[in-house]
Amino acid sequence: MKPFVFFCGIVFFVSCTPRPDYSPEIREALSGAGDNHSQLTEVLEHYSKNPEDSLKLKAAQFLIANMPGKYSEYYDAPWQNIASALYRWDNVPNKEELLTKYDWGELKVEEDVKCITSEYLINNIDLAFRVWQEQPWGKHIPFDVFCEEILPYRVGNEPLENWREKVLVAFADLDSYFKAHPDITVVEACEMVNRQLPAFIWVNYPMPAMNYSMLMATPRGTCDEMGALAIFVMRALGIPVTRDFTIQWPNRKLGHSWNSVCDSSGKHISFMGVETNPGDYHLGTRLRKSKVYRNTFAMQNCFNEADSLVPPELRNRYMKDVSSEYDGCDFNVELPIHFMNPYNKESRSVFLLSMGKEASAIVDRGQVKDGKMFFSGIGKNVLYLPIFYSGGEYTPAGYPFRFNDTGQLQVFKPDMEKREILLVHDAGKSHPWLYRMQQGVFEAANRMDFSDKKVLYTIKEMPGADYEKVGITDPTPYRYLRYISPKGGHCNVSEIQFLGENGRKLDGKRIGTPGSWYNSPATGDKAFDGDIYTYFDAAEADFAWTGLDLGTPQVVTGIHYLPRIEDNRISHNNRYELYYWDGDDWKVLEKKNAETNLLRFQVPLNAIFYLRDMTNDTESNHYFMVKDGKQVWI
Repeated sequence: MKPFVFFCGIVFFVSCTPRPDYSPEIREALSGAGDNHSQLTEVLEHYSKNPEDSLKLKAAQFLIANMPGKYSEYYDAPWQNIASALYRWDNVPNKEELLTKYDWGELKVEEDVKCITSEYLINNIDLAFRVWQEQPWGKHIPFDVFCEEILPYRVGNEPLENWREKVLVAFADLDSYFKAHPDITVVEACEMVNRQLPAFIWVNYPMPAMNYSMLMATPRGTCDEMGALAIFVMRALGIPVTRDFTIQWPNRKLGHSWNSVCDSSGKHISFMGVETNPGDYHLGTRLRKSKVYRNTFAMQNCFNEADSLVPPELRNRYMKDVSSEYDGCDFNVELPIHFMNPYNKESRSVFLLSMGKEASAIVDRGQVKDGKMFFSGIGKNVLYLPIFYSGGEYTPAGYPFRFNDTGQLQVFKPDMEKREILLVHDAGKSHPWLYRMQQGVFEAANRMDFSDKKVLYTIKEMPGADYEKVGITDPTPYRYLRYISPKGGHCNVSEIQFLGENGRKLDGKRIGTPGSWYNSPATGDKAFDGDIYTYFDAAEADFAWTGLDLGTPQVVTGIHYLPRIEDNRISHNNRYELYYWDGDDWKVLEKKNAETNLLRFQVPLNAIFYLRDMTNDTESNHYFMVKDGKQVWI
């Protein structure tokens, strides 16, 4: 018996040992697979038999080499519990209680290398190749793009399923249409699919990662869930789609993700799955960003340092920097290092903090060389602080800086020897709704249903927190005037003034979308009440409108409009303190009682500030600088 046992041991050892011609990455995956290693090697052997499968073999090698670190997560509680909660979402007033009442149990994790089957991988590869080769645009998609944006068997950490087969059944009509129209482009196909995806209801609550079937059954969630559904369906149909994201918005306590499709020239065009089509405005293009990253299947970032030396925001090894693909995110900077690294004087790394008043996040990694630091592909109109990082702590490496609207670099190093006058009239609360007017439209008509409408003006850029004034040259008299909100805008506007001949304000009867968000007082008439701190907040998110019936046709010579803003007035008799950044931390510059609705300070040149209301224990939501004696928000 002993020789037999010895022989079996040799066979077992050989079968568990990766072949020497495998790449180091594949050898690592096979070694980490444990008892499941045979399932992975079976895939490689399957595609090694026939020379015609050489490209599929490379695809299998790509998937297996990048499989370590990928996993499925799910909870003990059955999916029906979560689905039940989501289905009842619309009719429950206390939504927080609805989701928290369920005991979802313990989070379970299954590593792909230890549980994935050869049958699953082979089926995924074969179906991915089939649509790549059969769709009209497939010949324009190179193999590297195919591997990253069509081939992957998962999107996030969702439970695995045969989603490709399900999509091809559910969207069979579209699949047939594509094959019957050889001139259709991949972007056109993307738009057609996006229009057929189910509408989502926004649920901003942490939930398990959902696979295709779960998302189709309960289309609720955030931008991540909407983007995931778009990826599942489009990749299954041979459309190369990715998820792009920004780690955190400047001055907002959250990040955002969206999609991009790779066109036949290799250019990525962004869109928001379910909501907007490629090239249309969406949050990812409307709002200013510090950096943009793209989720990948292949490992991108291989840090040599221990995790404690890398900020958590940048530890994701499956993302790559695509900031340069986005307008306003292509600035490079070289700055002197003003402060020593207290953690490691020999370190060649420096990081970039997006310095928001409400929230900050480390968004980029730079390089140190010859006493200077270098960052590339960063966004304009964002305040940054270069930092050294170690073990959850950071210290400044230099002074705050930003690139302004014109691309000019501004470094905020306060000059305490030189002073200027600052007049503070704004307490600095956030204005988070300005973007909701971008792509809004002012229209005029002489029929009440606007069937003969004429576009007077389109808001192409995100407005500021002050009145915007527009001249109109159309000599045609109109009776009906309106502002119509873009998708997702809720018709948020504080004030609208239509001007007639000689600059006279036009008055009329209010018309437009009835009601308001949750039946609040913020109805459509508030856009014409003369109070800049009231506003319209429509119950309908998309294309709600408010306007005037002038009674008789009149010529419109101008439009003044103000987005929804906060009440930011300085409170008379309140006590305030002004802070400035001295290079190392925030310091109190001066404390003062407000004798009027205006505060006057003498401040250092080239500094940044924020204001604190000591009486109400509130702070401004934005940092600001000084220009011509006035506040300029950053």
